[in-house]
Amino acid sequence: MTQKEAYERLLRLCEQQGADLNQFLFDIQDHATKEDFDKLRHIVGNLMGLGHYKAFEMIAHDVPELTPKWMKQD
Repeated sequence: MTQKEAYERLLRLCEQQGADLNQFLFDIQDHATKEDFDKLRHIVGNLMGLGHYKAFEMIAHDVPELTPKWMKQD
């Protein structure tokens, strides 16, 4: 497996985890108290912001052609 293939696979895994975390929030939103939901949303935000975003930055640095479109500045 090449570096690019490995990074691309990791990128897809992070994207899928992000989608799963968003779905989790959507699923529980109407079933949790506002206080609990806000705490869970904060936890998910930290996971995605501190974990996934950092991974996306590292991937983009090492393999620029894998930079997600939403990270590119026009």
